[in-house]
Amino acid sequence: MHRSHVRTVASALTLGALLAGAPALGAPDDGGATSAPEDAVTTTSPDPAGATSAPAPTSPAQVRPLITTTTSPLGQVADGPVPDPAQVEEALEDELDSRWLGPANRRAVAVRDALTGEHLLDRNADRLLTPASTTKILAAAAVVTGLDVGDTFATRAVRGAGPQDLVLVAGGDMLLARGEGDPDAVAGHAGLGDLAAQVAEALAEDGPGGPVRLQVDLGHAAGPDVLGSWTDLWVSEGYTGRIVQLGLEEDRALPFYPSPDDPAQEAVRAFAAALVQEGVAILAEDGAEISDPEDLAELPDVPEVEVPPGEATADGTDPDPGGTTSAGDAGAATQGAGVAEELGVVRSAPVRDVLALALATSDNAMVEQLSRQAAVAAGRSGDQQDVTAWVQETLVSTYGVDLTGVELADTSGLSDGTRLPARVVADLLVMGADGSHPDLQEVLAAGGLPIAGYTGTLATRFHLPVHGPAIGTARAKTGSLPGVTSLAGTVVTADGRLLVYALGADRIGRDGAVLEARSVLDEMVAELARCGCS
Repeated sequence: MHRSHVRTVASALTLGALLAGAPALGAPDDGGATSAPEDAVTTTSPDPAGATSAPAPTSPAQVRPLITTTTSPLGQVADGPVPDPAQVEEALEDELDSRWLGPANRRAVAVRDALTGEHLLDRNADRLLTPASTTKILAAAAVVTGLDVGDTFATRAVRGAGPQDLVLVAGGDMLLARGEGDPDAVAGHAGLGDLAAQVAEALAEDGPGGPVRLQVDLGHAAGPDVLGSWTDLWVSEGYTGRIVQLGLEEDRALPFYPSPDDPAQEAVRAFAAALVQEGVAILAEDGAEISDPEDLAELPDVPEVEVPPGEATADGTDPDPGGTTSAGDAGAATQGAGVAEELGVVRSAPVRDVLALALATSDNAMVEQLSRQAAVAAGRSGDQQDVTAWVQETLVSTYGVDLTGVELADTSGLSDGTRLPARVVADLLVMGADGSHPDLQEVLAAGGLPIAGYTGTLATRFHLPVHGPAIGTARAKTGSLPGVTSLAGTVVTADGRLLVYALGADRIGRDGAVLEARSVLDEMVAELARCGCS
């Protein structure tokens, strides 16, 4: 006998959303960045003995035990029995017919066995629907082919053309710390304060340090900072930031807290302040020396330059003698930064972790920026159409995915016009789980797929009792636009088998229907976790 829930969820979910500080109903995929935790996760249920107490919890994640870090998330669930497709369909019958998902022909479900790819349930899996932010799974699959996941993004300071010119060279890091970097963090891993200290030391070796005339090279993976297909509202209200190759982690957009109009120049100002703190004066436009940080508040935008090629380093050696690779080096070398006299360099966390953070927090600008860097590294331009075309070509050539009819308006899922079948998302997730594409698997396992009830955009999901079986056993990328909800990821069944799912509906109505529809998708995943079905 099936459950016959009396669904009075809307008011409870509304309260939960308010307590958790969720964005307004119908907002795009929980906004850009979030401050959700970035814990690594396992595919087993959390051990209640590991629970820690916290006063006055304000989110579901705060009243659940921490999850043990693992570097092998799939091996421990490889031997469970494969569910029977008929039993899977029976287990999801109530949710499949839910009125909250809108018209029957505008919803899609694809459930696969993660290790064999066997189709366990397909409902409109080939229908082209608006996917919202589950589009980012396609972007991630492409990015890991264009960028080495172990590489880093380098932000450099080099001598410019004039004797007092100092050029800050962008290398793809939009997560810079204003001061010291944090080696244990992804956001803020590299710090402009550390870079300034290196520059001050290098200048002191040649005599009195400074003053310097600051310039900036933004030639790395250049392109528009706002896509033409984005609405002004998304940017002005903070649902996406600007796409930049140089920026501070504190300037990432949050709902109702938009990013600055020019994040790169904000980073330059932060670098100038750090230099002054290190005793290096800044030359103003009128030639005056600025040595007081308070006087930098009115520092105008510094000029953009291209670092002239052909200059040697101070000692004529490789500017990166340690051999550390950097995804930002290729673009820097193109502009001459790789052979200019380098006075300092700081490096981001590995691409793997940066991409995982972008997915976990559904940061639209970060995903677009990483996609652009990967496309440029592959020889394409930073133009929006060129980047999306490269993503599609890569998915076909590298993953063999059938993209018949697929339309990508961008790589983040924010723009109108993207049409995608659930089948494509499910196929990619299988390839990210079965060991056939280890770079994609690394990104997803490193936190790219948030864990239900704990991290990223799932920290405030799966919070009703009926969702309980999925907490700690399910991971997913969320998707949300007005009238659209989607969820795609992995879940472990009661019998210990890893499944992949891609769920979505794109005509669900608004307001309370959005919350109800999300809850239905969460409930589907919980049913998969509850059901051995073998």
